[in-house]
Amino acid sequence: MARHVAAPASRSKQDSRDGAGRPTLASTVVGRTIILGVAPAMVLGGALAPAATALTTQPSLEPEGIAASADSALPDVGTTEAQVETVEVSAAPVEQAAVVDDVTGTDPEQATETATAADGAVVLDTADADGRIAGAIEVPEGFQTVGLSWPAEIDQAVPEMQVRTRAADGTWSGWSHLEKSTDDADGGSAVVTSAPVYVGEADAVQLATVDEAAEFPAGVELSLVSSAQVTTAAATTSGAVAPSAATNGPTIITREEWGAAPRCLEPGTGPTWFPAGGGLKAAAVHHTVNPNDYTTVAEAMQAIRNDQAYHQQTHGWCDIGYNFLVDKWGNIYEGADGSIEEPIIGAHTGGFNTGTVGVAMVGTYTSAEGVKPSAAQQDGVARIIGSRLAKYGVNPDEKTVLTAAGHTDGGRYDAGDKVTLQRVFGHRDTHQTECPGALAYPLLAGIQDQAAVYAKQYAPQDPVAEEYTNLVQAVYKDSVGSEATAAQIASWEYKVSVSGGGVLAEAMEKSDSYRKARIIAAFRGTLGYAPTSTQLSGHVAGIKKGVRTVDEVEPYLLMNPLYYKKKGGTNGTYVTALYQHILKRSPTAHERKVWAAKVGSLGRQGVVEALWESRAAVGVRVKATYQHYLGVQPTSAQLTLWTDRIVGKYSEADLRRSLISSQSYLTRADARY
Repeated sequence: MARHVAAPASRSKQDSRDGAGRPTLASTVVGRTIILGVAPAMVLGGALAPAATALTTQPSLEPEGIAASADSALPDVGTTEAQVETVEVSAAPVEQAAVVDDVTGTDPEQATETATAADGAVVLDTADADGRIAGAIEVPEGFQTVGLSWPAEIDQAVPEMQVRTRAADGTWSGWSHLEKSTDDADGGSAVVTSAPVYVGEADAVQLATVDEAAEFPAGVELSLVSSAQVTTAAATTSGAVAPSAATNGPTIITREEWGAAPRCLEPGTGPTWFPAGGGLKAAAVHHTVNPNDYTTVAEAMQAIRNDQAYHQQTHGWCDIGYNFLVDKWGNIYEGADGSIEEPIIGAHTGGFNTGTVGVAMVGTYTSAEGVKPSAAQQDGVARIIGSRLAKYGVNPDEKTVLTAAGHTDGGRYDAGDKVTLQRVFGHRDTHQTECPGALAYPLLAGIQDQAAVYAKQYAPQDPVAEEYTNLVQAVYKDSVGSEATAAQIASWEYKVSVSGGGVLAEAMEKSDSYRKARIIAAFRGTLGYAPTSTQLSGHVAGIKKGVRTVDEVEPYLLMNPLYYKKKGGTNGTYVTALYQHILKRSPTAHERKVWAAKVGSLGRQGVVEALWESRAAVGVRVKATYQHYLGVQPTSAQLTLWTDRIVGKYSEADLRRSLISSQSYLTRADARY
């Protein structure tokens, strides 16, 4: 059965024991009874059907789900063991190589005595004019996943490699790049590998160098991974796993259900595959570099099962490196053993495994592949990240500082380096890799935002205090002049409860709705009318381009000849109007005379800027801002502090964020609503 995860903070893990204190087969996990040690097929909790998603991105790949019967079952876990066959990779002497025009465009010839995997080696015995070399073997028993490995000491001598495979009908696939894996345990590894590539059912493989290869070192090995594919109706259907009842957490397909091998009994690479003492602080997002054309849940499970075997037998790890995986339909799979209940340290982001949950999207999302993760897949990633981080009171929608545990191959940082990262970051942020792919990486910001929404949803046992709901209401009212909608409250109340009102204030400053409200107010306050749609969009565009800030729209309008004419059309009446507008008082006769003369010498712009930026004018605006947000005047110390700051290097936006972040604003907002 698929596991339905309840509210993280209320999760308990209790061993059921008999009267003698011995453990029984039943163990209560997250409010559901999971039967352990059972060999027969496990029943999937509900039909397979397309899932609605909370994301609004437009993916280029949207798989169609097909409903299956409600009593479909997953396989007996004893029938899904993956096998890894290893063969040596070597290059034939140049004089013995067959020469073709293009090793990447010519299918291997069917020789009378074709080399097979049983021979124990694949020989790169074909070359082309560009210096690439290639070789092929047949694998009569079949396989579905391929990858390369080599000792770390020869890493610099191993050329980039690519692979293609032959399906049972005799057709050869396109070429897949065997990208060097930067997944690793925090302590590093003596073995370097490529990322495993799931190719589906195949019976032959051809390797080729990506570029010219004058030499090829000894010690490179090809891993061929195979496992039996699930044949039950449920697993051979495409679609999302639907929960059998309303749940308070994401549905997770457990290791038992996808047929995971046991992890090793005694992990031996540093702390890897033990729980992190400090819990979880962030999430690292990956892609598995598998082709995107898998069509069933069974194929996705097979790819994951083969990846685990590759990680264990080729990498030499204790378990699969990822904590969770998500397929194109948004199905979430438990990865490293214990990851549902504990902050297990995996081997997904070497140096940054501790305190992070590694989530891999099953697929390849590079520019060359031309496919984005589906909206359902993005939603699944957001769900599991939100669920796991919520357990540790972490708001996914912010930044954190992580300390590198060590420098691993391809890593950007050395041991002890303190690195500021988003709570939801990509593998490429810490390593020299394209992962999670150029087409997936820009989507992480949206995934992070959605994870924050799910983090709140999955922690109902600790509801957001009403005062934070009221805070969101107050910020919207004070910023854009209208009440927050239910959706806006739902989106922000958890975030402000964790990070304070400043996070909403900062977002508001960047929003079009706030900018438009300020521009409209500036027009009405200076020229006496609302801007046209063209004027409004023009000023918004100028703010986005950095032509002026939202606080500079008002003085810009004060320089307008229409304002000059509206205020009498003389320098004297113009100066009087500016004093009343900017300084909230009338000028003295002397001030009026001096500044009227300066209109002629400095122009309207020079006069407005001088008055607007004066210390007295800044003080007036500081008082008005305090009154608007807190309903009180600043103390003399507060007035002096913020006047000094704004005259110096701070902005009026900094003042607004500071006030909205204060306990005084929270208290006032709670009283208002």
